[in-house]
Amino acid sequence: MPSVSGFSPKVTAAYERHRAAVFRRCLSLLKDAALAEDATQDVFLKLAANEQRLTNPQALLAWLLQTATNHSMTLMRGARKTESLDEPKEGTSPAEPSHQVTGQYEARQLSKKLLDELGTMSQDIALSVLAGDEERQEAAARLSVSRKTVTRKIQSISARALGLLTKKRHD
Repeated sequence: MPSVSGFSPKVTAAYERHRAAVFRRCLSLLKDAALAEDATQDVFLKLAANEQRLTNPQALLAWLLQTATNHSMTLMRGARKTESLDEPKEGTSPAEPSHQVTGQYEARQLSKKLLDELGTMSQDIALSVLAGDEERQEAAARLSVSRKTVTRKIQSISARALGLLTKKRHD
């Protein structure tokens, strides 16, 4: 069993109790034991960062399994994107970059620029809520703000992203 040293006793106990169930969920989705083990570790790292989840033992397993599902799906989407980058487009040679690769690079650059311009809380919301790992209410509870504040931050992030895209098109 992997070591869980450095975590609180509650997180360690949750890991020991629910690791097998989380691993099975990840394995059923990812179909790769090594990836499933890594994903399981990631889920428990998220738990360590969100220890308030430990206050409701009845909901803990459901949260862990949902987080495992979301994380595994995110990994699978990332793998599909990587696979599509490895295969040359019809009519292009492997040495010639496709428009898709160029577009993905530009999107990453714009995303990085956007994140660099955001404050810490907005970055957190952008990465946790907009990336799909967390619901607005969960983010609000974790950040000790209202759901309305999270919604306003998302609107602000979206407006800033639109501004960057508009500026990029005019350049």
